[in-house]
Amino acid sequence: MIERMGTRRCLPLRPLLACALALSLALSPPSGLRAQDRPRGVDHLPALGEAAVDELSPAAEQRLGDQIFQQLLRVGAVHDDPETADLMARQAERLLAASRQLGHSSEDRSFRFFLVKDPTINAFAMPGGYVGIHTGLITASDREAEVMSVVAHEIGHVTQRHIARMFGQQRQGSAVMIAAAVLAALAARSSPDAAMGMLSLGQTVALREQLAFSRDAEREADRVGLQILAESGFDPRAMSSMFERLGQAGRLYDNNAPTYLRTHPLTSDRIADIQSRLQNEPSLGRTADSENSLEFDWLRAKLAALADVRVDGLRTARSRMLLQLKDPKRPSAQLQSATYFGLAWVSLQQRDFAAALDYRAKAQAAVRGQRAEPSAQPLLDHLHLQILSSSSETAEQKKELDQVASEMAARYPYSRSVVRAAIHARLTAGFNVEDVAALARLAAQQWPNDPQVWGLLARVESARGKKTAQHAALAEQYALAGATASAIEQLTLARGASDADFVMLSRIDSRLTTLRAALRREQMERQQAGGKN
Repeated sequence: MIERMGTRRCLPLRPLLACALALSLALSPPSGLRAQDRPRGVDHLPALGEAAVDELSPAAEQRLGDQIFQQLLRVGAVHDDPETADLMARQAERLLAASRQLGHSSEDRSFRFFLVKDPTINAFAMPGGYVGIHTGLITASDREAEVMSVVAHEIGHVTQRHIARMFGQQRQGSAVMIAAAVLAALAARSSPDAAMGMLSLGQTVALREQLAFSRDAEREADRVGLQILAESGFDPRAMSSMFERLGQAGRLYDNNAPTYLRTHPLTSDRIADIQSRLQNEPSLGRTADSENSLEFDWLRAKLAALADVRVDGLRTARSRMLLQLKDPKRPSAQLQSATYFGLAWVSLQQRDFAAALDYRAKAQAAVRGQRAEPSAQPLLDHLHLQILSSSSETAEQKKELDQVASEMAARYPYSRSVVRAAIHARLTAGFNVEDVAALARLAAQQWPNDPQVWGLLARVESARGKKTAQHAALAEQYALAGATASAIEQLTLARGASDADFVMLSRIDSRLTTLRAALRREQMERQQAGGKN
């Protein structure tokens, strides 16, 4: 986790929240998005994505999305689980490839998928192509295709520019709506609790009113999402089963319906429309692989196991999973394996290393001889590396840890979780710091948008006594987390260090110019937002 990022002045929280709420409530939610009808022979739904209406420009949309995402990073709302995040991104790329194939999006349309550690069943799209996926959506889904059906629906909202059209619906109101979102982002700097409330896209009246989609927009996102899902090879029937589950949850919870239902109005007509399309459109009825990947089942079990890492939470998770193994219905070998995998992570958190190794071995044995999934093996090896890293105490154990970490990093150079764990483990072991530095620099080149990678590089450079490189790496970590002023402060320290050479100083000066310009924009936006109060 990123610790204190330097001192900064924040606007008073209460006026910001009051102003954001007042601004958002001053605008009644749009009753519907203007549209042109498609020819009846093609589709009876309004083609909202093709309508010639006022909307937030792509550049303004991207800036707004970037700002909100940075604030989410700043308050720790973005869950740091590279294994699950990378799996979601890979599967989402299948959806995006299908979207481009179908003509719904182009190569220059950028997307970024991220996790939010929250038990609620939810996913949301933000300006600029950001798509957040709650961990609760993953753990509550029976099938991988169900999760991806929700992601496909959100991609539909982005490609059809529904969010941009909300902000641009009323020419006079668009600036006010943007200001409300900016104020909510500013509130994040003062209170993480307020940030989660204001920016979770559904937890407060303000953003619920502002970002709830119209029924026409929802139906179009359903139509586009179904097409994308089928084209990508996921079972399109999963969208129907997922929405039926959401509908049942809504009836059970009454006024406290799942967050997804509050920002995505779900009606019986929508579910019936999806089912009708599945029956009547040949392209949606094609046979698709409905089985979960082993990687998905393992990571779903891990998320469920670590949903609450307090003592009581881990104890409850362990008891629940042990009961699952005794289920008289005899779950499949793959589900048994996933349960063992979850138990191994719980045992690791409880520092019961012998049990963690035993459950890891059982997870592997349960699926031995089953269909091979090379992408799942790094998960087992990453778990093994984490166990060794946590349990190594003697010099001999640390030497073994260094060797294992080096081998795993070489075996899985594409696995962000393994490489990160290997850098951390080798730093812990304390051997061959120059070798570790080379690995950390490569990691920063390969995953430049990962704040934790830059934090590891800063630790490595500190161990080497390289002050300039240490401060420069910290600057990138802070910049990615939205702490621009702190990033500038770190670069200033880097420039004043005694070990900087000419090339490094030139890079620092260039980066300082970029960050100072970004800080001026932030300050201007903050002043404009303050003027609305």
